[in-house]
Amino acid sequence: MQVLLSRFTGMRAPCAAFGLLLLFAGCSGKKSENAAPGDAGLPGVLDGGGKIPDPPNGELACQIGACNYQTQDCPGGQTCIPTTTPPASGDWPPSCQAAGTVAVGQSCSGWNDCALGLFCAGVSALPDGGIQPGTCRKLCCGGDWSACGPDESCYQQLFLLKPGAAPGTEPEYAGADLCGPIGGCDVLDATSCAEPGRTCQIVDPRGSVACLPEGTVELGGACSSVTRCKSGATCRGGKCRRLCRAEEGGTPACPPGEGVCVHFVENPHLVGECTDVAL
Repeated sequence: MQVLLSRFTGMRAPCAAFGLLLLFAGCSGKKSENAAPGDAGLPGVLDGGGKIPDPPNGELACQIGACNYQTQDCPGGQTCIPTTTPPASGDWPPSCQAAGTVAVGQSCSGWNDCALGLFCAGVSALPDGGIQPGTCRKLCCGGDWSACGPDESCYQQLFLLKPGAAPGTEPEYAGADLCGPIGGCDVLDATSCAEPGRTCQIVDPRGSVACLPEGTVELGGACSSVTRCKSGATCRGGKCRRLCRAEEGGTPACPPGEGVCVHFVENPHLVGECTDVAL
């Protein structure tokens, strides 16, 4: 019987096996008249403004192949998922395959277990040789949150390890992402994520939050969607900026020398960023 092992990373903000196939899967100041929705009228909140951008064009960001992960354009009700027979080098293309029946968010352990448009992620090998089941997640691309459900966002990247890869080989990005659950944690509370090594982070421009592996970049350091900030900070303009409680007398506040707490439209409710320029 063929066995599937899988895992995935977090962040857009990464294994499965058929025989040899492995998938890896503060604050002070005045409030402006156009304060962000949900924070308007709060005393002591500086409004940084901004506009939530349109979601990326995920369809165009998907890996090219026989089908498209977001449009699910396979014939006869088949599902578009990564091929089980990728080339030895180069990209890992999508292919049309028979769909399973397992619904989004439900337990799975096989490549084709999940219903149309979903993929089995998070499967792992146990020390005794058994399999830890994964979860069916909706495929998306390029961080396009519009492809996900109302309580999800496209922030989990899917990584794959080619058949026959030597032990310790790093998996490759598959040109596909996964919709993950959002909410349920507080970016200002380093203990709000139960799983060790994970912290609450902002995962899209709507201010959505999720528990992801903690970043390594210190305050003021260079950051990106790949090199993430440590807990309690967010990446703005390519640098890690401290997060703060965006209400008068709120904690954590901005320390001396780090400016004032400013709420930007892409920040979660009651969360701001320590900003050294008064708005």
